[in-house]
Amino acid sequence: MLTVHVLVHLRPDILDVQGQAITQAVRAAGHGTVASIRAGKSFMLEIDAASVEEARPEIERLCTETLSNPLLEDFTWSIVDSKEAAR
Repeated sequence: MLTVHVLVHLRPDILDVQGQAITQAVRAAGHGTVASIRAGKSFMLEIDAASVEEARPEIERLCTETLSNPLLEDFTWSIVDSKEAAR
């Protein structure tokens, strides 16, 4: 069993209205050193596979077809250390 962490975020050239709103709220709360924030989505997946090589095609397909919008978003994924996943 593999634990996979997927991060999905808007492409840099796409306006991030949610990120702008969060940036304004953070600055209003007194955190003036924050220049900008970009919002995104985080997913933790449990994949029933013996190795990363075995799981890679399924992970890529999930990210491309279901978890992200390829026209607007990019994604990255990584295998999570089992100790870190237990937190």
